[in-house]
Amino acid sequence: MTSSRPAALIVEDQPFVGLVASDILRESGFQTFHAYDAAGAAAVLNEHPEIEVVVTDAELTGEVTGVELCRRVSQERPEVQLVLTAAGSAPTDVPKGARVLRKPYASGELKTLVASKSLLLES
Repeated sequence: MTSSRPAALIVEDQPFVGLVASDILRESGFQTFHAYDAAGAAAVLNEHPEIEVVVTDAELTGEVTGVELCRRVSQERPEVQLVLTAAGSAPTDVPKGARVLRKPYASGELKTLVASKSLLLES
């Protein structure tokens, strides 16, 4: 079943943080999907080509970091908006086009970053 709502993937290895991000985006009209690592994110992206936004923690557990995940997504699906969330210092090797959101962030900060691409406007 496809939805007319924009879709976002939240990749976060801390379930509560991912739940909060999901709630924020659902309040903004998004359908949300979840993954806990880069491998899970790749599977969700393959299964759901309608995903327009990926919000990922920069420091995921596992072999592939959130920064590397963003790099791969930007190469394979350049139309997808990328948001990297980072606790502590921001990563220096952020892929072109990705935006960095420092943790902890307010709900309005995530909404503003995602809405800045006009994804919430009907075409």
